[in-house]
Amino acid sequence: MRQLRGVSALVCVLSLAACAVPHQRSEARIEKTAARETEVARIFDRYREVRNTAIELLDAKPLSTVETGPVLAIDSGSFEVSQRLARTQKTDTSAVEVTQVLTPRFGAYPLWFFAVVRDPDAGVSRVQIFERESSVDPWLLSASPEILDGTTLPQIRRESGAPVTVKPKDGVGMSMSVQDAAAAYVKVLSDPKAPEASRIVSDSFIEQMRSAAQTNGSLKGVTFSQTWGADDVRYALRTADGGALAFVTLLRSDTYDVKEGLTITWPEGTPQQAFLASGIAGSGKLNYYHQVLLYIPGGTGKPRALGQYGGVVSADAAGTASP
Repeated sequence: MRQLRGVSALVCVLSLAACAVPHQRSEARIEKTAARETEVARIFDRYREVRNTAIELLDAKPLSTVETGPVLAIDSGSFEVSQRLARTQKTDTSAVEVTQVLTPRFGAYPLWFFAVVRDPDAGVSRVQIFERESSVDPWLLSASPEILDGTTLPQIRRESGAPVTVKPKDGVGMSMSVQDAAAAYVKVLSDPKAPEASRIVSDSFIEQMRSAAQTNGSLKGVTFSQTWGADDVRYALRTADGGALAFVTLLRSDTYDVKEGLTITWPEGTPQQAFLASGIAGSGKLNYYHQVLLYIPGGTGKPRALGQYGGVVSADAAGTASP
């Protein structure tokens, strides 16, 4: 899976706007089907227009019309970094390469669909969820973890031509439910010696986060602590092997308690330096969102992350150094 570009790299994300959704009638009930593949190109064109406007203005406000939740928080964080560092972002003029679209059927709103969008210049694909709360609301990007080129996504199970969704607490056919997998993943991130460590693959994201925490913990005169939390899982698809592919949103908080008379700072141009320009003299906290694409294999296989996307979203400092 993809390594984070620096511990707190901020990645601008793909999003989308409103689009009509057809309704499909089954023999048992009226079902609502998310946007068809032929509609996706128009959705992405609208996204690019909004995002490029935000880039030209160096202002994240327009993104609130096409993004939501942690995706919007991460993207807003990247714009805040650019503003503080007086750094422009590059507008998007490349072709949109949508390699997969899956549209589940639902009995009621909200609706959501799954799309894989390749970025050949970056060598990654964005695995995205687009959600619509009601018939009068726009489509909003709500999840966008990235996978490296060469990463194989598991095949998704279909019934009557439509992809099958998984309820968060449904653990049938797997070592654990997707919600339990998210909780176990958080415990392993928090403590490598947690009992759950034997049930989760120690993947590259876990190793990277552990390495960063060890580096921060080795700073002289600084007491470092890290906490993790997981949101309720909202999006999961059944895989052909009986497992699940789930989108897990994690909140990470890094806290620094600095010995009196000392100050910690970050290199010029980093997101941490942008949020805490004067450094920390006393105590301070950096908050991150990470969206992880978690695969829970069918049978007894251990959950593992296939990709991720995240960055700094806020900072708090009880004491800062004098400029």
